[in-house]
Amino acid sequence: MGEVNGEGSEQSDDKAKPKLRGTPSPVGVKARQMGREVRDRMPLLTGLTHLPDSIKRAIRNPQSELRTREGLSPEAALHATHNFRSGVLNGVMFTMVDGLIAPSLVLALFVKHLGGDNVLVGLLPSLVTGGWFLPQILVAGRVQGRTHMMDWYLRSGIVRIAILALLTVVTILLANMPLVLLVVFFFCYAVYSFAAGVSGIPWIEMVGKTIAPRRRGSFFGLRNFWGGLLALLVAAPVGLIVSEQFLGLTFPYNFALLFGATTVVVSLGVYFWVAVKEPAAIEVAPSLSIRKLLRRGMEAYRTDSDYRSFMISRILLSLATVSDPFYVVYAQAHLGAPAGTVGLYLAALSIASLLSNFIWSPLADRASNRTLMTLAVLVTALVPLIAVLVSMFIGTWDNVFLYTSFTLVFIMSGLALGASRIVNNNMVLTVAPPAERATYVGFLNAILGVVIFVPVLGGLVVDVLGFLVIFVASLVLAALALLASTRMSTKRPFQ
Repeated sequence: MGEVNGEGSEQSDDKAKPKLRGTPSPVGVKARQMGREVRDRMPLLTGLTHLPDSIKRAIRNPQSELRTREGLSPEAALHATHNFRSGVLNGVMFTMVDGLIAPSLVLALFVKHLGGDNVLVGLLPSLVTGGWFLPQILVAGRVQGRTHMMDWYLRSGIVRIAILALLTVVTILLANMPLVLLVVFFFCYAVYSFAAGVSGIPWIEMVGKTIAPRRRGSFFGLRNFWGGLLALLVAAPVGLIVSEQFLGLTFPYNFALLFGATTVVVSLGVYFWVAVKEPAAIEVAPSLSIRKLLRRGMEAYRTDSDYRSFMISRILLSLATVSDPFYVVYAQAHLGAPAGTVGLYLAALSIASLLSNFIWSPLADRASNRTLMTLAVLVTALVPLIAVLVSMFIGTWDNVFLYTSFTLVFIMSGLALGASRIVNNNMVLTVAPPAERATYVGFLNAILGVVIFVPVLGGLVVDVLGFLVIFVASLVLAALALLASTRMSTKRPFQ
């Protein structure tokens, strides 16, 4: 017998041993190894080529049965398909809510109709975001250590439903007292937003326990795609309702109709998630006071390199969105875009966000942490970059060409929006240890809850220094976020 080394055996062994049928040849083994190396180096291409497989898994292809349960506890695996479907339906309903009462459109018009000024209109998106992030530091320490989270989610869901029902009624009853209605509205909307924030950590904890790591990209992608599609379908009816051209409904009945419809949709969303069969947590850590949670969060930031890179990238990206409200204003003021072009921009944003799910969803299932985060940040950085490049040709190229080309800004914004909806949730589930997920998420979101109010100062920067300065600032912040993202590990979400 010849001695076998790292490259094969001696020629005499090949002749002495008959080759078994089905045994792979050295050439075949080498080819498969090279294929794996190419796929590892080109996760974007891999994600796109596996898109049909992602769609098949989304409708429960029997051949993917193993992946639907991989990484789950035995208890969770028993209900994997049911929980996946219920979770997708939950996301579809809550994504549709954005189409019914979008803060930047529907609620802004409602506030203006009641005599609210621009400061109150500008407060709406900050109230939504701050209401989501800020309560989570209070909830994280209390829910950590619990084996089940559904009761927390259910209670906050009941509050959200009740407050929307109340808003529907008071919109009619207090219509003749606009100032009082304005105060009541902001109170109700603040309670609604903070109740959503209270449910945030229990919800993400349940997602981590019930959705297999290999399917989380598909999970978030399907929620966003179908919810976004429904939001697009209701956009025209909502426009008719707001403009008082639907069934003759005038103020306040038109807005009461929208609030009532939102109440029904939120009720369905809560119902679908409550239908999830929540397994007991396998790994739990002791509950923490807020002080200890903050201390543990700082310790995780110092010692966990992936968590640190992810947090820095998220913070910088939040600051980089300081330019977002001003792209349309800039196009009209400096590129000569007519009012009708706003519709083109909004359509480009919505369609790009919708279709981006078919890119980010398979990527989130397969790409490494570093690749996934880097691509998401890169797309975000392209938004201010395109705005800066277009601005350089003012006076040189025709305005029609310039404001039409400016549509690319909103296409990239849509891709970035789609990335944030999938990548952020998927990444935090990958980075955070299951036993300390509440601490990791609560600490991160507490920081973001403060940072998210900083872009409100963007209007002051524009007034003093101009649009180009704010665009360049966004580009620099996004570039720094890109640098931070490259320091993440190449670990994959399912490893």
